[in-house]
Amino acid sequence: MKLAYTLFKWPLVCSRLVLAAPTWPAAIDELEDVMVLNTGYKSRGFSSHITPCSFSEFGVGRQTAAEWLRIGFHDMATTNVFFEPHGGIDGSIAFELQSGENIGAGFATSLTTYSSFFNTRLSISDLIALGVHASVRGCGGPVVPMRGGRTDATGAGPIGVPQPQNGQGVFVNQFTRMGFSIPDMIQMTACGHAIGGVHAGNFPEIVPVGSAPNDYHLFDTTLEFDNLIAVQYLNGPVSDPLSVGISVMNTRNSDFVVFNTDKNVTIKAMTGAPTFSSVCSSILQRMIETVPLNVQLSDVIAPYEVKPSGIQLTLLAGGTQIAFSGDIRVRTTTRTVSSVTITYKNRTGGAGGTITTTVAGTASGFDDSFTFYGFSSNIPAVSSISSFTVTVAETDGLTTTFSNNGGGFPVQDDVMVLGPQSCLSNGNLTVLAAVRSTAATPTLGITQKVPRAAATPVPSLAKATAAMVKGATVGPYDIYSASYIISSATGTKFGVSSGPSADDFKDASSLDSTCVPLGSSDPSSTSSSSTVSSTTSTSSTSKSSMSTTSTSSTSTSESVSTTSTSSTSSSTSATPTLGHKPIVGSYTFQGCYTEGTGMRALTGAVFYDYPAMTLEMCATNCAGFTYWGVEYGGECFCGNSLAPSSTLANLNDCNFICPGSQVEYCGAGNRLELYQLTSSTSSTSLSSSSSSSTVSSTSTSQSTTSTTAESSTSPTVAPTPSIVPSVGSYHYAGCYTEPSGVRALSSAFYPTDAQTIELCIAACGQTPYMYAGAEYGRECWCANAFSAGSNLVGDGDCSMVCAGNQLQYCGAGNRLSVYIRNGTTT
Repeated sequence: MKLAYTLFKWPLVCSRLVLAAPTWPAAIDELEDVMVLNTGYKSRGFSSHITPCSFSEFGVGRQTAAEWLRIGFHDMATTNVFFEPHGGIDGSIAFELQSGENIGAGFATSLTTYSSFFNTRLSISDLIALGVHASVRGCGGPVVPMRGGRTDATGAGPIGVPQPQNGQGVFVNQFTRMGFSIPDMIQMTACGHAIGGVHAGNFPEIVPVGSAPNDYHLFDTTLEFDNLIAVQYLNGPVSDPLSVGISVMNTRNSDFVVFNTDKNVTIKAMTGAPTFSSVCSSILQRMIETVPLNVQLSDVIAPYEVKPSGIQLTLLAGGTQIAFSGDIRVRTTTRTVSSVTITYKNRTGGAGGTITTTVAGTASGFDDSFTFYGFSSNIPAVSSISSFTVTVAETDGLTTTFSNNGGGFPVQDDVMVLGPQSCLSNGNLTVLAAVRSTAATPTLGITQKVPRAAATPVPSLAKATAAMVKGATVGPYDIYSASYIISSATGTKFGVSSGPSADDFKDASSLDSTCVPLGSSDPSSTSSSSTVSSTTSTSSTSKSSMSTTSTSSTSTSESVSTTSTSSTSSSTSATPTLGHKPIVGSYTFQGCYTEGTGMRALTGAVFYDYPAMTLEMCATNCAGFTYWGVEYGGECFCGNSLAPSSTLANLNDCNFICPGSQVEYCGAGNRLELYQLTSSTSSTSLSSSSSSSTVSSTSTSQSTTSTTAESSTSPTVAPTPSIVPSVGSYHYAGCYTEPSGVRALSSAFYPTDAQTIELCIAACGQTPYMYAGAEYGRECWCANAFSAGSNLVGDGDCSMVCAGNQLQYCGAGNRLSVYIRNGTTT
């Protein structure tokens, strides 16, 4: 067995002895947070499942702490030091729950609890080891030193967990296989049985059903971690069901068999409380450090004296400034703090400035207390930041500067996830990031927890990437965006990487449902929670393009709520209200569309005007193109074709208000407010017998009036079928396919042999539904959302005339002529 121990240095720092801290960020940071932040501000709540020691969230007759200690032993116990890679604490027990060696509900429930903490930076096997540490310390036992770095198995390991019915020789051989001697075996058994007991339902040969409260017989007479298992075994009264009772008759008295292996020599030496604690600390540490040969464990984890938490850079308004925010966690177990300040260096290593902090909250663990000092300040985007140090002043006059082992706490500014501009709505994750113009094209990374088979309670981590699309340039940064459909926000992490730089490990569940649009003016002040004293001058304001909403600036669009509007006669003078505009010049609204996968939906031309964009402005810029669309409030895209991977999204997704018109929507992040040339719509749908015929339609009428141009050889031409552009508040959105196996619009169905577009819209409008679709000449379908898999196709595909009006098109086979109710988001 490979065991590694670390010699600790005890440097003299400011007249106090402290353990050498890891250099932040470190691989054990997530584990350290879960380990030491039990209660209070930013606590992770790991210990809440075992506090108090007698507690179980699964009801009476259970003790979760004892179950956590037990699963640690069972995961380790199949180790074989005579064959590589040995095994050990590797999480393989998640795949072994059907084995008769792992009886009891505690294994599955423990793994289910651990799974909520499981992520790309914290393995199930590290959590199993941490469970041993927490259960012993939380029940009043000694500190079991904890290291990190375990990796998880992907399948079941071999059998070999010791069973109560084994003989003494079998026990000795099994522990030898694990790498432990006879004294080790006795010590590990005694320490493992210092808490917990035996369930009659699982082991009736050891505990008769009905013989103990809740059918749960304790190993000794207390629930806490103490030396009574040894004292009572030797001096009585002996209550250990694995030493006395029916287990003797049924040859299940395994504690007696194990303790007596060396004629009780080892167990006698453990009767003293200090010795018992010391022995258990050592043997349980060895137990959880029994790992596969290829695993390199970290140094023993001690809490950071000073640790950054939630550090974030966010590009601000106009691109001239960056918000630098987060918390500094200070260990206050042995100090009383009067103030905490941050001194940072600019991105080239020169002098930056000093930031003051304020108390954000306090937290505590089993043995330590902490105070978090929050800050949020603006720094120049050009000079930016590369690292910082933290100065802690104590009430006794002692001042200590923490420099992260001499190198400062690093901060990369090449990639910034823009949290306020990112959002999660109906499973659609939209992420925006600011990337230094000198950096490589970024990639969005997503990690989701995917359930395994029911017998395996630990999920797998499914990783995916999505290409990001470049938008505007803002100061020294380019703005990139991407969208990805996730199955659940719970446990989903995402981040953006560009070459060696990354801003990652973000929680999808922390995002709002609405992406806040970027403004265009510089912020007027820094956050009131902190101040900056900078030794460098702020750079001159760059050309304004985008800004991030911060606590110190307001956006006129943030608090605008969508108001439903109804069709209004052109003769009325009512004040316009916010809505999706059905017609802009010669273009008709098509709906809210996604960007293409890895490409723009429209690639003909692009225009930007973040301070003043309107739909009319975009229509003018794109005059002559078949399509145009406004995205992200201030971006206008034109094209003669729509990318096949661009699909119709929920209308609610297009929720950015146009900066130049407070009554118009201008798309959203990765969402286009899409319009199509009306004449193009009609011409592609006509089945014309004469090249001289034309169609003109009036948008205010409820049905389309078709006319033909005069011919020198024929005074009149018969009307031909055409697309009805609008009926009341519903407007044509395009020709859509039916998805495979489901209906595109599945909420209501109104078939009739007298079908017209007017009849269909009247039927769907009673509810009213958001969408109405005519199909196969006589069918009418309604819904508030499209089913997945429905795609926009050419209008020529919707070529069947309506059963009740031969001059209107009503879809075709598996093709819907779709109409959208505008002016509302309900």
